Amino acid sequence: MKAASTWVIACKEFKDTVRSFWLLVGSCLFVLTSLSVIYGVAALGGDFSFRPLPSVMNSLLMLDVFLIPLIAVLMAYDAFVGEKEQGTLLLLLTYPISRTALLVGKLLGQGFAFGLCLLIGSSVLPILSAVHLLPYDLTEVGKLTFALVISGWLLGLVFILISYAISLCASTKAQALAALLLIWLISVLLYDLGLLIFTIAFEGKITNELMNICLMINPSTLFRLLNHDLLEAQVLSQNVLLMGMYLCIWFVVFFLIDRWLLVRRTY
Repeated sequence: MKAASTWVIACKEFKDTVRSFWLLVGSCLFVLTSLSVIYGVAALGGDFSFRPLPSVMNSLLMLDVFLIPLIAVLMAYDAFVGEKEQGTLLLLLTYPISRTALLVGKLLGQGFAFGLCLLIGSSVLPILSAVHLLPYDLTEVGKLTFALVISGWLLGLVFILISYAISLCASTKAQALAALLLIWLISVLLYDLGLLIFTIAFEGKITNELMNICLMINPSTLFRLLNHDLLEAQVLSQNVLLMGMYLCIWFVVFFLIDRWLLVRRTY
């Protein structure tokens, strides 16, 4: 019964994402980003020659770390507050379904839609390599793309859960969107900039342990460092696995926060 209810909600959320064109828009954004990076990097030298694969993947990573959290936030910011404004959330909670099943259903539906967007957009590089339009080894491209998709999907799920938390606390959709855009800006840009300033200002006084803690606090930084290490080592090193584990921990933490907020709130 609970599994069936969760599945119904997941299907509803996925269909809502399709109807709202977020699936189409998100896929197009990722495709355009991939094409822009591939041919933009090739044109940087003025002679339109394709650069080494690590350079292309690094450039793609720099854009994805901005785009992945943004699309996740825009997909999920109104997950609860939007339904509360429409009056459908109160009706939904009267049905014989637990609030945990409601949360899991929403996460499954929107998480699958986001993963599909990311997969479609990231498949451009392997497809062009497979048809010999790019001079890259298909196996190497496939491995790096797979790692980028999995880690990017996990980062997107974390930001979807962050969006749920804000959506549960906000009074209106406008408040939720404003708060989440601020969180997005801090996470993808201002945090690393502030950390750099802090490191330079207190040079020699910051221990490696404190610096590692600061890096692990931000999921976007974890995503960037994980893929940078993977590009450099070309293997699943201990650092890569450790950062992937930290991303999973952030996923669990925000899921538990969302569940606590949803169970505690009265509508």
